[in-house]
Amino acid sequence: FSFDAEAVLDQITPDTRLLILNSPTNPTGGAMSRDEIDKLVTGLVDHSHVAVLSDEIYSRISYDGREHVSLLGYPEIADRLILLDGWSKTYAMTGWRIGYAAGDAEIVSAMAKIQGQATSCPNSIAQKAAVEALTGDQTEVETMRNIFAERRDAMVNRLNTVPNFSCTKPGGAFYAFPDVSHYIGLAADGKIINSSFALSDYILDCAKTVTVACSGFGSEGYIRLSYATDEAVFLEGINKLEKALSDLN
Repeated sequence: FSFDAEAVLDQITPDTRLLILNSPTNPTGGAMSRDEIDKLVTGLVDHSHVAVLSDEIYSRISYDGREHVSLLGYPEIADRLILLDGWSKTYAMTGWRIGYAAGDAEIVSAMAKIQGQATSCPNSIAQKAAVEALTGDQTEVETMRNIFAERRDAMVNRLNTVPNFSCTKPGGAFYAFPDVSHYIGLAADGKIINSSFALSDYILDCAKTVTVACSGFGSEGYIRLSYATDEAVFLEGINKLEKALSDLN
């Protein structure tokens, strides 16, 4: 749900070339504190061979007055920083498939050569829409962030009433990441639920509710739920999920 800067720095070797950061993060919604990022950047000064990619696509979806800490604010790593952002989260423009990278001109030029041959470029209509979103009235962004905060509280509070669930309140993004490890090892009709993938499949089959198994995120024993939809919809899904889980033994 966050990270320890010293633990990250300890993993760097002479062969390390790129460090990827994502805050607020998918899948947990965790947001990194300024103190930990300060420590990380201070340590990176001694590792000049490591480039840094900062995925800040959830930067404007933070809660509880939490300050988003952008790596753009650290000139000591500016020459090897690549910032990633886009329109899919802040402006709900997922289907437009448009984002951007900002960084050292030489690095970005090399990236553009690869992208130009691999995917061409975003279509002109998407580019025009992105400009309008970025330069237009930002009132809706704040309105939506407040709605997300209300949905977050509703989802997390409800998940924590499900027997044997434990869900931490995320600091950003729009995901809940409950610990469901109690249910791994239980059985449905004699078939053992042996992973979070199996549990998500069971929930889908029996509750007709979609969750994301977090084995694929390296976090066995967790599932991810999104609250980027109406509160009534996801609360109904959790009700069905709870009923399905009660049938396991």
